[in-house]
Amino acid sequence: MKNNPSYLLFAAVAALFAACQSDAPPAPVDVRMETIDYQRCLRDSLCVEVHITYPVVSSSDVALAQRLTDSLQAIVAAVVDVGEAMDASEGSSFRQQMESLGPNLLKNLEADFGQDTSIEFMTYSVEAESKILLNAPRYLSAQISGYTFMGGAHGMGLTLLYTLHKATGRTVELTEVVADTAALRPLIEEGFLKANRAKGLEESEISFENLLLNPEEPLPFPINFCIVPEGIRMVYNPYEVTAYVYGDTDFVITWEQLGRLADRDKWLK
Repeated sequence: MKNNPSYLLFAAVAALFAACQSDAPPAPVDVRMETIDYQRCLRDSLCVEVHITYPVVSSSDVALAQRLTDSLQAIVAAVVDVGEAMDASEGSSFRQQMESLGPNLLKNLEADFGQDTSIEFMTYSVEAESKILLNAPRYLSAQISGYTFMGGAHGMGLTLLYTLHKATGRTVELTEVVADTAALRPLIEEGFLKANRAKGLEESEISFENLLLNPEEPLPFPINFCIVPEGIRMVYNPYEVTAYVYGDTDFVITWEQLGRLADRDKWLK
């Protein structure tokens, strides 16, 4: 029977159908943002402020939605991590953990400064903003930006960029997007210098020797990047490669610049 032409044709069609099915994109997803706001003061000058927006993914594929939700919320948790102020007890939900942050910070503030009447003003502040930058058939890109201030000379801002494989929740690596990193380096260096020039610096300051904390070493590849409709977005946070005074360095290498180095359709369609 296996030599029957009809059977062979059926087997070939079945194999082709299975291959097409395995290459099909996962179920579509929607992402909504939920918010936590907390503001309390011990007295007018001693306060705690918490503002967090975090993503929740929904889909007809419930397991898929949960994987992506867990991956994204783990990034938010990393951004707002200020030590022991968050209740991460076993069984507590992500929202419960985030909601515990404000009251626990208030207790810390009282312990630190509650009896010190010489302190005229102090606000412990924790912020996190979440944005979806790309919701393509197979990939999801997100930006999680945070700011914390727990005293000291200044607060600290942080921007994290991620692209996730929708099917698994796994983070996309830069070498998956551009395998030829040697050819990518000049584009990153060009984008880095151009972004710093746009900050209004003097032209004499626009050099790796002046900008980098470690000018003896080449500009490292960015930790934070993601796929966006225009190309690859990259961010260097303060203190990552430059001094705090320069702020973050944020730029996009467009698909046109990348040319044959990257397959635009793979990531967007």
